[in-house]
Amino acid sequence: MTTPKFNEDTLSEKPAIEQLKRMKYEFLTGDKLDPQEAEECERTSRRDVILADRLRAKLKELNPNAGEIAIEKAIRQATNIQGTSLMDENKLLHKALVSNISIEQEGPAGRRSVTIKFIDFDEPKNNDFLAVNQFRVKGPKVADRPDIVIFVNGIPLAVIECKSPVARETGVGDAIAQLLRYQKEIPALFRTNQIVLGTNLFGAKYGVIGADYGAFHEWKNKPEEKLPDLTDHPGVREMRDLGLLEDGELPRAPAQQDVTIAALFNKRNFLDIIRNFTVFQADQGKVSKKICRYQQFAAVQRLSARVLAEKEKKGIIWHWQGSGKSLTMVFAALKLRREERRLKNPYFLVVTDRKDLDRQITNTFNDCGFPNPIRAATGPELYRMLSEGVGRTIMTTVQKFRTPPDKPLSPADNIIVLTDEAHRTQYGSFAFNLRKALPNAAFFAFTGTPLDKKDRSTYKEFSPAGESYMHRYGIMESEADKATVPIKYMGRLPSLRLVGGSIDALLACLFPDKSKSELAGIKKQYAGMEVLHGAPQRIERVAMDIVEHYHQAIRPNGLKAMIVAKDRDAAELYKNCLDKLVPPEASAVIMTINERGDCEERKKRFSLTDKEEENLKERFKNPGDPLSFLIVCDKLLTGFDAPLLQAMYLDQRLIEHGLLQAVARTNRCYPGKNYGLVVDYVGIGSELAASLKKFNSEDVAGMFSAEDVEKELKQLPLLHKAAMVFFAGVSFDAQPRTIIQKCLEVLRPPAVRGGFDEAYRALAKSMDFLMPDLRIEPFLKDFKFLGAVREGAKNLYRDERLKSEDLSAKVKALIQAHIAAEKIEELLKPLTITAPDFAGQLAAKGSDKAKAVHLEYALRDTLRSASAENPAFYETLQKRLEDAIAANKKERRDDADLLLSLMRIKEIEAHKDETAKKLGLAGGREFAFFGLIDRSEDLPGLKKEERAVLAKEIIGLIEERAVAEWAEREDIQKEMRREIKRLLRRKGCAEEKLPALTRELIELAQQWVKR
Repeated sequence: MTTPKFNEDTLSEKPAIEQLKRMKYEFLTGDKLDPQEAEECERTSRRDVILADRLRAKLKELNPNAGEIAIEKAIRQATNIQGTSLMDENKLLHKALVSNISIEQEGPAGRRSVTIKFIDFDEPKNNDFLAVNQFRVKGPKVADRPDIVIFVNGIPLAVIECKSPVARETGVGDAIAQLLRYQKEIPALFRTNQIVLGTNLFGAKYGVIGADYGAFHEWKNKPEEKLPDLTDHPGVREMRDLGLLEDGELPRAPAQQDVTIAALFNKRNFLDIIRNFTVFQADQGKVSKKICRYQQFAAVQRLSARVLAEKEKKGIIWHWQGSGKSLTMVFAALKLRREERRLKNPYFLVVTDRKDLDRQITNTFNDCGFPNPIRAATGPELYRMLSEGVGRTIMTTVQKFRTPPDKPLSPADNIIVLTDEAHRTQYGSFAFNLRKALPNAAFFAFTGTPLDKKDRSTYKEFSPAGESYMHRYGIMESEADKATVPIKYMGRLPSLRLVGGSIDALLACLFPDKSKSELAGIKKQYAGMEVLHGAPQRIERVAMDIVEHYHQAIRPNGLKAMIVAKDRDAAELYKNCLDKLVPPEASAVIMTINERGDCEERKKRFSLTDKEEENLKERFKNPGDPLSFLIVCDKLLTGFDAPLLQAMYLDQRLIEHGLLQAVARTNRCYPGKNYGLVVDYVGIGSELAASLKKFNSEDVAGMFSAEDVEKELKQLPLLHKAAMVFFAGVSFDAQPRTIIQKCLEVLRPPAVRGGFDEAYRALAKSMDFLMPDLRIEPFLKDFKFLGAVREGAKNLYRDERLKSEDLSAKVKALIQAHIAAEKIEELLKPLTITAPDFAGQLAAKGSDKAKAVHLEYALRDTLRSASAENPAFYETLQKRLEDAIAANKKERRDDADLLLSLMRIKEIEAHKDETAKKLGLAGGREFAFFGLIDRSEDLPGLKKEERAVLAKEIIGLIEERAVAEWAEREDIQKEMRREIKRLLRRKGCAEEKLPALTRELIELAQQWVKR
């Protein structure tokens, strides 16, 4: 039996192609669309990314009223779009694809506009779906070959990059890294791109152009949703053949790759996502592209189905705060807005219960390019807009329905009301007036927190009988998907808490120098805990602790904080205290000013216009701005979205929905942010359990608890053991350098490194949360040591999985300080064989065995990175390297012998210029061309000297025809190939061997142009 190949082609790429073929995609191998390979090809150049003939044929079919000239204009518009950046071009082309374009054409009655449709989004079967593997594309400097490109009507709309689940690059991260590199190297392919997918069969994540690794998502199916059958999955067959699975056994049912492809590239879903679930959002002057997550897609599909079915046109959607609720509302409006025929030009009413939320959601709709959302300024204006009956999108607050209308403002049944946080105020007199005004409208409630299980009113108003939520996406799901980070709880200064404490104990803490009689007088003055809550002495103590904690735990990670004061007086006191502890520009107050109750000094100091408030919020979101603390009491506790916000210093008593909504401000994802933190100074911890009991237990599963710190401390020994167990066989009695070398040897297998990295990251997250708690001291030494070992493994094995970008800055600084203090920088840094101080670098690695390992991986890195400019030479060295390692293993030679063998390879690489000179070759380029010719078996009879002369002749032919940017011009390359073939033919090369050798020589010339 032939042993099956164990690689990405058989285990990931081939299964993906087979699945797409079963989904009725046409399939072509990449060589059929390579103009340098195929005699008849749909492309004239590798730079062509749109299959123009396919597009032309489909445009004629989809646009029968368009003439030839209009069709050609449309093709030119799609292929020659000009923008300020790749993102700008992608945005322009996305708009053209989903909204069509208008082209002027001559007709019998003169010039008129004709609408050109590129894709039939309503009937997928009317489109041409094509999947191509190994699709070669030439970029400005390099050529790349993505694994799978998906075309619709000849337009490339998706790119899939596959990796082996068992090879060295075991993570989906390698596939994503390659997709990000493609966007830089072959940007033309991504001008029209709508989805990129990185997969290795068992893992798969999708995203859009411009997204970094953290913005790629998994697609998950609900248990009730149909899953693809894996019984005869090609990848499963391969693994069974390799003995990794028993007959009938499945690795998982189904693999993540199958789930993702089935969901994203189902033809109807694919077009739906492009049209209705993709937006471009502006934030702080930067435009980013957003695509739906699976829960957003599912929720909107259910909402849309209910509206179109015209039965039970209501429902509640609960998606945990921070998981994209506002975008879900945008997607719902986009999808239903497209249903103009069935819904007869629908109009939307988006209702919130607060001005700041109204402004935020309006901004989200605007930022995402939703057509013309209008904010109703007054109640009468709102009523007028609703009575006009024109399809539009109106944004308002529920309070504008304070006055009941005399009669229904509109009897229309194509009005869709989307309400935000409906459980707070929107069922009461306001909701009654709203329903009276729009008796036949569809009503859907969106909430970022679960409903109180006793809240029958909201269920009755917004849910069909017997239903709780139309769609639910809870806390634990959101955290598991990394849509949000977990929220942790920490109590500070228990003696100053208001809840559960005594006034006598609090007074004694605040006034330690006072006698009992003096304390009795002060007690009469404050007359209760609430007054003491705002006492200047208490706030000063709390402020000092906040600043201390912030500088120890939050600021090192480059993150920011919010202080929640009990009222305006307390907020002002906090600002005064902070101004004495940190620069004044480091903090700002945002609160509602009472025009009647507040003094003129406070009004003058803290009154803000809407523009000034927005400016402060934007400054807070900017990592480079010194504004680190926002002090609030009644604002920004809902709706405020600032990923940099990690810590909420809570000095206001919040309960139930108010508590959940406020603390969720800290759960947004940000690089290096592993958790949000609630630091409690008021004492909510003692009431937290009772507060959460008002919700169904499954709805608040995963919410923080008052025991978070104690739980983490109990977990810490287990996490420490899980990381240390990898080195159970290493003796820790030796010198630190020797111990590190032994640990690096343990981490040589990629799978072991992956397991260790997972364990270390879990430990690092725990340590990041607990620092600077003194109780972590027993684990701190090992933690720093493990961090140094991980850094060394990353450098030695060149393993990008061990990069530290997503570790917190606090942890990274701790590890780097340890490495410096132990003076092991040279031991851990990567060895570079071309460095002037190579001998010193190598000597610092210690034993012969350690030196051999470091030299092996340094050679691998050099051979890999330099092979493109001289493939024959470096492939020869690669073979020598593998032979030396195999011989050492087989013959059990000592480490000094292996080191000597590797040093010989290093010397050959270092003296390549001298080798070239002996052959009469001038420099690396001639030597590289000689290498290709010399290794070829297609030129029998040519001596080495003659092959060296032939290399120079070929370079001369290329240089004679090398006009500016020749590497981008297919016509010039075609002439070069013709002349090179003539020369090779004269030298005795067989006719059938000419194309392959010529292609190698041209590709080598292109590599040298890049240099």
